[in-house]
Amino acid sequence: MNVQRRLLGYLRPYRGKLALALVCMVLVSLTTLALPWILGRELIDRVILGKNVFLLNLIAIALVILVAVKGLFSYGQTYLMSFVGYRLITDLRNQIYQHLQQLSLSFYKRKRTGEIMSRVVTDVNVLQEIVVESVAKMILNLLIIAGVLGFIFYIHWKLSLCVLAVVPLLALTVRRFGSRIKKFSTLVQVKIADISSLLQETIAGIEVVKSFATEEEEVRKFQQENIRNFRLAMRRTRVVALLSPLVEILTTIGLSAILWYGAREVITGGLTTGKLIAFLGYVSLVTHPLNQLGKTYSLYQRALASAERIFEILDTEPEIKELPGAIQLPPIEGHIRFKDVSFGYNSKELILENISLEIKPGESVALVGPSGVGKSTLVSLIPRFYDSTSGVVSIDGYDVKKVKLASLRQQISIVPQETILFNGTIGDNIAYGRPEATDEEIAEAAKRSNADRFIESLSQGYDTEVGERGVKVSGGERQRIAIARAILRNPRILILDEATSAVDSETELLIQQALRRLMKDRSTLIIAHRLSTIQNVNKVVVLSKRRIEDIGSHEELLAQRGFYTKLYKNQFRPA
Repeated sequence: MNVQRRLLGYLRPYRGKLALALVCMVLVSLTTLALPWILGRELIDRVILGKNVFLLNLIAIALVILVAVKGLFSYGQTYLMSFVGYRLITDLRNQIYQHLQQLSLSFYKRKRTGEIMSRVVTDVNVLQEIVVESVAKMILNLLIIAGVLGFIFYIHWKLSLCVLAVVPLLALTVRRFGSRIKKFSTLVQVKIADISSLLQETIAGIEVVKSFATEEEEVRKFQQENIRNFRLAMRRTRVVALLSPLVEILTTIGLSAILWYGAREVITGGLTTGKLIAFLGYVSLVTHPLNQLGKTYSLYQRALASAERIFEILDTEPEIKELPGAIQLPPIEGHIRFKDVSFGYNSKELILENISLEIKPGESVALVGPSGVGKSTLVSLIPRFYDSTSGVVSIDGYDVKKVKLASLRQQISIVPQETILFNGTIGDNIAYGRPEATDEEIAEAAKRSNADRFIESLSQGYDTEVGERGVKVSGGERQRIAIARAILRNPRILILDEATSAVDSETELLIQQALRRLMKDRSTLIIAHRLSTIQNVNKVVVLSKRRIEDIGSHEELLAQRGFYTKLYKNQFRPA
């Protein structure tokens, strides 16, 4: 993976502005390079030694004009390079976020949230620092160094060899230190991702932390990760801090050689005083760019380490893809069929094996079984969150693997066990699946989900902010908002994972009424946790040891006095 080449690819849309920025840089470097020549060769040899007052006046005016022109082009260079840099970072951020939306659920199961956020935020910020602020400086410094070499060779080629003798040593030093800086930068970014993950988990589970009084333990774990990051950062700092003095020492050695040899040439008449001052001016001018190159190269290596981590995400292929020639799924009736379906997160260990099941349009089915038996996994195969290892999952006779994902998922609504609300208003959350819905349609969906009364009792009604993850509303209210969201979408297939959290009896009744309205005339699969649910569905599917153990109504399965009866006594029978 050629990281530099890939980054350059993001500059193609902005070639025009980049070219103008380079022109400005060239002009800034030329005006900068003109100053030592004017102050050395012209002012000393022709004005002071030649006693030319007229030329002195011209030089004074020229200096003011030169600095003004340099300032103008410097502004253009800074503005244009910043524009290109910020646009590159904006495009990259957009691409990362878009790609994250396309990645399969399995990616999010494997990666920690904090690690993903670290790459999207921290690594992109590191890249922004080098692209926006340092690239322009590096290019300008390189132009000045090239210009200085040209001028000093023109003034005195033998004296210039003293400068060239130092350049290979500088290049070797910067290269060796650069590889170590990149290595430590990668380790630091990985550790920052670990810290972000720990922080995200602790904040998300702050109620658990406080309920178990483990604040001090969490602080201890955070401090340990922070200290590890500190140590890695200091190892990188030692390398970075050593690079600049080494570069400065090498440049000073070259400068001392120039002073010694240049002064001898003036004494022997091989060089004029003005030319020596101009030469020293150019050497002085190039010292700062050479020192800056070391610092910029350090940042550049950090940016490459961050870019590699960013491209690692962008190179992750979604496991769930539309097949070539995938068709648009037409409006469906909701006839679901599993035929000899097996699934495992890896090929060696199956979670589901040879599952065959049919759900007719409008039929409600409850899935029951011990924890971890694969109930949630089974329903996840319908919207293609995962693909079956073998067998076929079909809807109205269409293999779900052969239809376009959007046309499939737009006809399915899922009410998860843990209700997820997004930061925004209640109205926004109800209309999440249908942002074009009218206020009347949103209100009707809320009414059918028994959410209208509590919403209308709020001072801001549907414009009430729910907070991050819906923290400003109760668990029962969140469930009813989620049901309203599903009602508004009007799907033909409904997947419901019943919440296990306890609510008061009145709220429970309101939720059950809303669910019955939602389920009416829809093909519904429910991961059941309540007795009332399994009593009111068309059939109950009992899962055990990767397979379907029994299928039938609640009463039929109880009458068999088999595995379901035992499960019922343990999980569903009222105390």
